[in-house]
Amino acid sequence: MSTERTLDPVTIQRLASPLYAGAGSAKVRLMQAYRSHICPLHEVIGEVPSQASVLDVGCGHGLLLNLMASLGRIDRGHGFDVAEPAIAIARQVAEEHRLSSVVSFEHRTVEQGIPDLGHAVVTVVDVLHHVPDEHKSAFVSSLCDVVPAGGRLIVKDMVVRPRWRAAANQMHDLVMARQWVQHVGPEQVESWCSRRGMRVTRRAHFDTLWYGHWLLVLDRH
Repeated sequence: MSTERTLDPVTIQRLASPLYAGAGSAKVRLMQAYRSHICPLHEVIGEVPSQASVLDVGCGHGLLLNLMASLGRIDRGHGFDVAEPAIAIARQVAEEHRLSSVVSFEHRTVEQGIPDLGHAVVTVVDVLHHVPDEHKSAFVSSLCDVVPAGGRLIVKDMVVRPRWRAAANQMHDLVMARQWVQHVGPEQVESWCSRRGMRVTRRAHFDTLWYGHWLLVLDRH
């Protein structure tokens, strides 16, 4: 499959649905199939250089890496998450679709931190708002520290303003993750990253349904 294929939410849905058709519960299958209509995954994938090696932090059910592997877009990828059942599904999908030679998944506790495995690209999608405010700065610093020279950090998270969009996401996570999340704006994240030698190459905002998203792409030169 061409690595240059143009992606949009509908295209990703059509790719994700068969990938996760036999994975987990009906709820899991539904969430993976339709996640692209809530989260602008096509914008994240578009910032990953072709044939890059990717570390996906907080990978959940492995949707991002499994998608990119099925598209032939990445050379190798490794994802980790604190949720062991989600990792089991990510591995199942990779094995069933013969993607295990490209991607791997690991259950990893918060205390174990972020592994430095030499990946050129680090992706962090909808993770920051789950990190307590008092740990956000240290977490972002640890993300930057595993990005090598010439590497890239891609951070996608939820908006702080307008408040009604932030509230919509808080209610979403209260229902789906049973957590009252704490948002952080891209300006603060950019400030933390700049202290670790990262330079922003793209800033963007997106609205999907009632959700608001921000995206930062940062390179280490």
